[in-house]
Amino acid sequence: MRIYAVADIHGTPEHMESIYRILDQYHPELIVIPGDMTHFFNWSTVLSQLDSLPVPVLVVRGNTDFKRIEPRIQKAANIKLLTETPLQIRGFSFVGVSGTLPLPFANRICLNEKKRIAALPCPMAPDTVLVVHTPPKGACDLVVKKIHAGSLNLARFIKAAAPSLVLCGHIHEDFGLKTLHQSTVVNCAIEGPGSGAVIDLEKNECPRVNLLQPETPQR
Repeated sequence: MRIYAVADIHGTPEHMESIYRILDQYHPELIVIPGDMTHFFNWSTVLSQLDSLPVPVLVVRGNTDFKRIEPRIQKAANIKLLTETPLQIRGFSFVGVSGTLPLPFANRICLNEKKRIAALPCPMAPDTVLVVHTPPKGACDLVVKKIHAGSLNLARFIKAAAPSLVLCGHIHEDFGLKTLHQSTVVNCAIEGPGSGAVIDLEKNECPRVNLLQPETPQR
C-alpha cells in the first residue's frame, strides 16, 4: 500500500497545490496528516479541500488545530480522525494521538500526556503505523540543529511498543527519516525544507520511504 504522509499544511493554499501535484504524480492510496492541517481560526476551507480529495485522509490534530474542528471531521465523508483504537486498512493498523504542547526546547503531546500514551496498545501489533504531531525525543526533533525537543514519554513508549512506522511533524526544520529502536520515524512536515513523504508499505517488511523535496521528479 502506498501512502502520502504530510504534516504542517497550516491551511496554506500553496501547500494544498503541492499536495494536488504529488497526488497526480505518485498516486497514493491513502493520505496521512500528522497534525497542523489548519491554522487556528483558518480551518473551514482546508477541511473542505481535504474532504474532496480522491483518496481517504487520516488525521490527528496538532497545536494549530482547535478541538472544535472534530465535529466537522466527524461529518466529513473522506476524513477520519485517528484515535488509540486501531483502524485496520488493508492489513495495516493505524493508531493516532492528537495534540501538542509546545515548550521552550521541549514538547509534550498534551498536559495529560502519560495518560494519553497509556491508552495506546502496547506492544503494538506488527505493521502498525503510529501517527502523532510532535516527534519523539531523539528522532527528527532537532531545533537549531543541536537541541532535541521531542517528547521523552513518546520516545519511551515507542521503545516499548515497537510500532513499525511513526509519522510526525511539528518541528519543520528536522524534516527527514530516522530509526528509533525498532521503529522508522518520519518527520513529514511540508512547512519547511520538504514536501512530505511517499511511503510504500508491505506486510512484515520495513517501510520504503521516499522523502520529497519541493518539485521532486518522479522516481
